[in-house]
Amino acid sequence: MRALLLLSLMACNKDADVKDDTAPVDTGPGDTGWDSRYDALVDAVKADLAASHAAGVQVAVMEGGVVTFAATFGSGHPDQDVSISNRTLFQIGSDTKKQTAVALLQKVQAGSVSLDDTLAQALPELEFRWGEDWNDQILVEHLLTHQGGFFDYALWEMGAADDLLASWTYGTFANQWYLMNPPGEFWNYSNPNFSLAGLITEENDTRPWPDIMLEDVYGPLGMDRTYLRKAEVLADGDYAVGYGIDPTTGVLGTRDMIDVADHAWTRPAGLAWSTATQQLYFADFLMNGDTEVLSDELVAQMHDERVNTLYQFDESHYGYGLMVNRGMELDGGYYEVPYWEHGGNTMAFSSLFRVLPEQGFAISILSSGYGTDFTASADAAVRTLVEGLPTPVDPPEYVIDPARYAYHVGDYMDEWNVGPATVTQVGDSLHIELPVLDQHGYDYEQDLIAVSSDIHYIEIQGGYYDLTFIQKEAGEPSAYIRNRSLVLTRDPGEAVTGQRRTPTKADVEHWLERARVQDPLPAALRARR
Repeated sequence: MRALLLLSLMACNKDADVKDDTAPVDTGPGDTGWDSRYDALVDAVKADLAASHAAGVQVAVMEGGVVTFAATFGSGHPDQDVSISNRTLFQIGSDTKKQTAVALLQKVQAGSVSLDDTLAQALPELEFRWGEDWNDQILVEHLLTHQGGFFDYALWEMGAADDLLASWTYGTFANQWYLMNPPGEFWNYSNPNFSLAGLITEENDTRPWPDIMLEDVYGPLGMDRTYLRKAEVLADGDYAVGYGIDPTTGVLGTRDMIDVADHAWTRPAGLAWSTATQQLYFADFLMNGDTEVLSDELVAQMHDERVNTLYQFDESHYGYGLMVNRGMELDGGYYEVPYWEHGGNTMAFSSLFRVLPEQGFAISILSSGYGTDFTASADAAVRTLVEGLPTPVDPPEYVIDPARYAYHVGDYMDEWNVGPATVTQVGDSLHIELPVLDQHGYDYEQDLIAVSSDIHYIEIQGGYYDLTFIQKEAGEPSAYIRNRSLVLTRDPGEAVTGQRRTPTKADVEHWLERARVQDPLPAALRARR
């Protein structure tokens, strides 16, 4: 079975002395102000926009180091007809992470911190309440590669004061946060990794983290319309208003700027504002480097395969703040061509960023809606604009071998989210029992739905959640069951809290809200039920 997981025109010369995002705004379906080779992309963008909650979208394409196309469609406000241009600011969410990585790597280059430093060395004041030795186990590199082991969380509330990056880390974070698994064991996406990366950068400087980014990263790369503080966006005045989720009520609606989160602790993980064109300046930096910003060696490390995500047939890896993929599935074929990507979501904005380095191609799509999907638009751009793609081959397929299930059978424990779990094999299927969910009255399917021998879905309350069984060594029983928001551990030994903790119904509900990945279930999996 193929992969089911994961994640106005202008021309602008990147090397010109002045970079200008100014361009006419698209005025509707009758517009033909661009070269016809972009028609398929435009049609796809308009279709994806119409199918989304977003009111507006901004798209830019880079070919051979030059931004050859940039356009905007829709409105700058969900409830009003507001003009937007290629200069209009959108929030880019987790696309911020790759930029956060650059600022920390600059400190590595300067010798003030090492990727091999522990948190005890990099942040000596940070002591975790639940684990006195955690700061001795977590390395700086673990943060940039999502191997810190932290429970995933982001603050969607107000807290704009720059000093909160430090005070919240040393206070609430240190006292309440926990590790789901030992650091460095495997990749598991978690926002706190990059909040800490931002703090380490700040602690090796005299300036607040947003100023470091503006002066040392964005400025030298010509990204003069990229901001981190909401106050700077408001002062600029040219920004889109998003449509998304109220984090206090869970209700979808217009998210006026007064309601948009601006917490200093979350900024390094995902609160930057930018334009699609400016994101491509960063793409050019990743492809071609800029030694005034970072050495070529460290830029190359950013898009090295630092850790296997264990998704996408083992062909998807993570560098430093960047997904690094070996191939791309498109139109039923598989192109063995590397590409880098990252997505971003805040409560009211979404971002797509894709780079094909061997072809010198990049695309950025920013939209003013929560959880929008412009993958079809990016695929259309690659299909119709990229030259030099190799001949496609048959796509790789996930293998389901019930003989491997014996590795996964056993008892596991997660004292924070779902409690104990017992996995058994029933015929050619895996079966799971979750007593805490039974205790709290949750309805779940005990038979897991296989994606591969090691990746499964579980249905809980009509929603679907991915579970990946992970071995420490080939031939050994699986040591972990991974989900982004929980990790079940075989033979966990002593409880982290000092006593065996039973998750409350609120704990379970919090996990379910954060971890849901597919609704409805993909058709190929639905047929297996």
